[in-house]
Amino acid sequence: MGARLNANSVSPTRRSTMVSTPPSIGSTTRDWWTYRRMMAPTLSQGPMIPPDIEADTRAYYRARASEYQEWIQRQGRYAHGSDDDADWNLELETITQFVESLSIGSVFEIASGTGWWSRVLARNNTVFASDYAPEMLAEACRHDTPTLPIYRCRADAYHLPLSTGAVDACAFGFWLSHVPVPRAPAFIREAARPVRPGGELLVVDSRQDPKGGAADQHTGGPRVQQQLRRLNDGREYTIWKIYWTPADLRFLLSLVCRRVEVIQTDRFFIAARGTVV
Repeated sequence: MGARLNANSVSPTRRSTMVSTPPSIGSTTRDWWTYRRMMAPTLSQGPMIPPDIEADTRAYYRARASEYQEWIQRQGRYAHGSDDDADWNLELETITQFVESLSIGSVFEIASGTGWWSRVLARNNTVFASDYAPEMLAEACRHDTPTLPIYRCRADAYHLPLSTGAVDACAFGFWLSHVPVPRAPAFIREAARPVRPGGELLVVDSRQDPKGGAADQHTGGPRVQQQLRRLNDGREYTIWKIYWTPADLRFLLSLVCRRVEVIQTDRFFIAARGTVV
């Protein structure tokens, strides 16, 4: 199906950071009790995340924008030696092929960061890529290739600037792991809302591995945890991180999808896709 946006959806400008300032992010309890009952193993792994902690995560990623690519490219503090980095690159290629296999038409990307997955998705789709952080959007534009059909906008991941059924798919990479557990069902429903019936949701995220972050970053412990993140200039931030299991992702996507497929690599990555009902 060709790329399309309904008339009431956001009007993107190519490789720019526009649209009005997103609404404030508040808490929600929609589907919370169902989720608590179904996901008790995950919830027992660590403390509940208060919604206001998300401000720290947003501040961290705004500050990290200029060095974010170092993580995925295993440069600087994110290099762990030839064996670990070879595993990372091999598994990243596996996940890249999984993402690239989505060839559906128009894709809205949530929390696109520096645009790593935008550029993969744009090989076979028209991509409308959003992020909350202007710094991330600017960095993404710097890396974009003019020939790729990517349009960027600023948007709140919890209140998407699209009308219902506006696009063929919605994707997000390395974002769900920062969505507080109580908010995850409502987020998934909002991510699916602008996707036409029969369209797809695509998720990529991190597995819990000691070599998955910076050399000075501790990733062990419970699957719902606080992590100390340090920038190259020494600034430190405490953020929340959730390591979702295949069962977690299958349950979440099943709230809005049928034919859910979940894959994971040996060490570093987990991904899922489903057909929106």
